[in-house]
Amino acid sequence: MRVVTVGTGMAAAEFVERLRLEGFDGEIAMVGDEDFPPYSPCVIPFYLAGEPLETVFWKGRDFYERYRVTPLLGDPVTEVDRERRLVRTRDGRSERYDRLFLAPGARNRFPEPQWTTVAGVFGFKTLSDMMAIGEYVSREKCSEAVVYGGGFIGVDAALALMKLGLSVTIVHRNTRLLSQMTDEEGGAFATRKLVEKTGMVVRLRTRVEGITAGAGRLTGVNLTDGTRLETTLLIVAVGVDPNSELLDGLESGIPCDDGMLADPDIFTAGDVARTRHAVDGAPGIYANAPNAVAQAYVAARQLVRGEGSYAGSLNSTVLRKHIDFPVISMGRFDGEALTWQRGDVWRRVYLRDGRINGYIIIGDTRMSGYLHQLYVSRQLAEREIRDLLSSPRHDGYYRRALGLAPA
Repeated sequence: MRVVTVGTGMAAAEFVERLRLEGFDGEIAMVGDEDFPPYSPCVIPFYLAGEPLETVFWKGRDFYERYRVTPLLGDPVTEVDRERRLVRTRDGRSERYDRLFLAPGARNRFPEPQWTTVAGVFGFKTLSDMMAIGEYVSREKCSEAVVYGGGFIGVDAALALMKLGLSVTIVHRNTRLLSQMTDEEGGAFATRKLVEKTGMVVRLRTRVEGITAGAGRLTGVNLTDGTRLETTLLIVAVGVDPNSELLDGLESGIPCDDGMLADPDIFTAGDVARTRHAVDGAPGIYANAPNAVAQAYVAARQLVRGEGSYAGSLNSTVLRKHIDFPVISMGRFDGEALTWQRGDVWRRVYLRDGRINGYIIIGDTRMSGYLHQLYVSRQLAEREIRDLLSSPRHDGYYRRALGLAPA
């Protein structure tokens, strides 16, 4: 049997590793659009901020050799021919498969395609992006940057650039940073604290409506509020689009069953997979590393053993890079809101029918594990959560479990 993966990212690497660990001895080829061993997208901002390149290859530079893989790199797949069981690439290569693992990830979204032709304008999605940004900053001796988009990726980019010593302005159309992973009040709190702790400039309720360039090089950005910002570096982080059109021409993701099968011969995972939510069952793309790893594990078990079922995805987000000020969220932000705040710590839990429907933890991570367990287990929490939420030392649940008096 010949297995081909479309993509060489985290999901594909986990899938291939699990295949070999499960005893699969057939041929494996991995087709990707970059020229690297599998790397962790969670770690690449640390590389931009100055960490060694080796840290991004979390399964080793020798991954392809160790797992007996034929790597076909630098040549993205442009077509999946299900009838002939072929994938075709940009450079005209055709690769036959018996089973296909489709995990091509997502691509950076640019408001205007022509921006990508201007030197100094970058996305913030891939290791290639990080390398290009780092080389440009060094070559041009950049001292400032504009980040367009204040969601998770935009804030991640801003913090990495500030770690390099640049002054950063974030331009965001919403009322607060991290608007997809927080509610209004939590996001406003996180925005204020991030500004206080980093000195970044945040311009809310506005957008970049155009850029200016000289000799093909960025010179500034124009905002919808009439402001012009002089800069030679613009990071565009306004969203991503899944590369799911390979299978059915749609960018809305690839539906699959609980065995991660999108077709009798095609598995899918990661940023393109449409799965059900583990708690409320809502279908969607829940693109994060833990979901991708779990999906890859199930797909490999299904291929080798014909068993295994995906338990569903969680819409969790964790911002915890370059600064000692984490922001963690999970679930849906509706229901009865219970809030506690002191100093740099802000906590909110949403209850519905006595169970946690969602939560936001800002400034400290120690309570998030317990809240996560309550959320996924669907335990009744309304009797204890108020006291635990307001534990100033963040350890009320541990003390209760050990039979200790409250601090």
